[in-house]
Amino acid sequence: MFGLSFLLSLALLLLPAPGGVEPAVMQAGAVIVLAIGLWSSAIVPSYFGSLIFLFASVVLSVAPPKVVFSGFHSGAMWLVFGGLVIGLGVKRSGLDVRLVRSLLTHFPKTYIAMIYGIFWVSTALAFIVPSASGRVALLVPIMAALATELGFGENSKGRTGLILAASMGTMIPAFNILPANVPNMALYGAADGILNIQLTYADYFLLNFPVVGGMALLVYPAVIAFLFKANPAYPEHQKESKSWSGDEKRLLIIVLAALVLWITDSLHGVSPAWVSLGAAIVCLLPRVGMLSPNVLSGDINYGPLLFLAGVIGLGAVASHADLGTLIGQKVMQIFEFQKGADFQNFASISITGIIVGFFTTMPAQPSIMVSMAEVLAGATGWSQLSVIMASMTAWGVFPFFYQAPPVVVAVALGNLNIADVTKMLVTYMIFGVLVVLPLHFLWGQTIGMFKVLP
Repeated sequence: MFGLSFLLSLALLLLPAPGGVEPAVMQAGAVIVLAIGLWSSAIVPSYFGSLIFLFASVVLSVAPPKVVFSGFHSGAMWLVFGGLVIGLGVKRSGLDVRLVRSLLTHFPKTYIAMIYGIFWVSTALAFIVPSASGRVALLVPIMAALATELGFGENSKGRTGLILAASMGTMIPAFNILPANVPNMALYGAADGILNIQLTYADYFLLNFPVVGGMALLVYPAVIAFLFKANPAYPEHQKESKSWSGDEKRLLIIVLAALVLWITDSLHGVSPAWVSLGAAIVCLLPRVGMLSPNVLSGDINYGPLLFLAGVIGLGAVASHADLGTLIGQKVMQIFEFQKGADFQNFASISITGIIVGFFTTMPAQPSIMVSMAEVLAGATGWSQLSVIMASMTAWGVFPFFYQAPPVVVAVALGNLNIADVTKMLVTYMIFGVLVVLPLHFLWGQTIGMFKVLP
């Protein structure tokens, strides 16, 4: 895997740019392909792959340093930092064990049933907490503690499955709930600003959730359980319940306060990232928190933050080089759009959205696809709303972890093997493209979408 990506990266760097393509775009493509190869192959630790990407990007001047290093001042960086501190507090105080033992009394005993339960509960959380990355930061430490209680080691399949069930469960179905994920709101804003189309919660949910969300609820947990099958070792004895310690009580109050602020972010306007950072600061305050500020110099692993900075920098470099628009235009030249060939048009728009997402990440994909909507509507005879709704099908069937920030957060906080994550994503993508998207097309046509306007 790495050898192939290295050769491709070298070719993009050394070969002359084809007509109409700037050399800077070729250089950006080279460093992006190299980074993806480093992360996917795990030939070096993920954070070291990010450092190589950042170094190569600056040395080759593929983008200004403020673009390359934009990850260091992004909200996601501080969301993960807060998650690391809160996670350490949960572990040190023993709150994780208390919560997990409470869960074990209600969760089913078989691994596959447990995965389904975690996935569905995590989806329910998407209706009340608007940030997927915030939900992942909240869930991953609890799932890691649950894995330990069930006898799963740090790098075990069982642990990976639990973390992925919570992470994918709170993200994939949420693509079909309008305010629940960042790409949804990016589409909302782009549709309103560029096309003067106002999406509504009910219509959006009715079109997308029954098939795309419903199939994810049914099939995604089965994929995870199959790929990461394990046998939980339930504790045979019931340990005597201890009274709540002061640290546990204070941490529970901090976490609940953060949860309330995440739920109500549309009212107060404070980003989930700053809520996470504020919660971390409170955890570190003398006499108030349960952690000493000294943990920042020894107990916090900053590898996940370096890794995340590289992933965010990759998206910024791709956007700066306008790779997504270029790829989208090239792909559009390949497909033949015909009025009346509705399924062919749906498939072509969906594939275009998937390919654009390779180079821009999901939060940036909507702005590019919406900008193409007028041309595509004219070529297909569809409404512009049908065009942009077809383009969002790419969000639930992506093959690379870096395309969705919540997955990146899960990988970073859970210290997951990227090859395992990729295996899961590709498996569901194959099923999604072959089964889910055709069914979604049929459902859309039933309610009046994805067809030539009368």
